[in-house]
Amino acid sequence: MKKFAMSILVVLSAIAFGNEVKEGTGLGYADDIKVAVTMNGDKIVAIEVKENSDTPGISNPAIEQLKKRVIEAQSSQVDTVAGATYTSEGFLEAINNAIGK
Repeated sequence: MKKFAMSILVVLSAIAFGNEVKEGTGLGYADDIKVAVTMNGDKIVAIEVKENSDTPGISNPAIEQLKKRVIEAQSSQVDTVAGATYTSEGFLEAINNAIGK
């Protein structure tokens, strides 16, 4: 239910503020990582993970760090998280695929 509510919020914010939501996929450690990147023009305003099969205790904290780094830098060209290299690379690949870089 929580994921559904978050998805609804992302869609509503996109409609209300003229944002565009773009989806992308990248290969993580266990399987694909799918993300939805909310853009306002060229600016990344939010990132939501739609699917992630990597080990939650390792991948979730890494992805949270990466979300912050990407939004701060306004770029996917950020350092990966030590100990979660494949998850980091898959997450960043998914963002690149979503925003078309």
